[in-house]
Amino acid sequence: MDSAGLVSNIVDAVLNIDAGRKGFATRGKEQAGRLSYEKGIGEALSTFQEATNQKSTASAGPQALILAEYTFLSQEFQLCDISDKDSRDSLTKAIQLFDDAFLAL
Repeated sequence: MDSAGLVSNIVDAVLNIDAGRKGFATRGKEQAGRLSYEKGIGEALSTFQEATNQKSTASAGPQALILAEYTFLSQEFQLCDISDKDSRDSLTKAIQLFDDAFLAL
């Protein structure tokens, strides 16, 4: 999988996870929310597995895994509820650590 496909899959996974979370919190949408959440988790897992698959010719190994994780964190931050201070703080710190590591490299 190329980098664009990797990022696209991660974005799709996070969007499904987010829709699932919102479904959990909406009366009458719990079942659809659970299905969307499970689909998103499955997509993320398979994309991370693809990124780490050393036999894949499209896999860039560690670079692909870093790209996938950074994309996942960035998307989670974008979709995180503004009132969820703990999650936003955690995601902000994780993204800053990635940014610092990129600068060091």
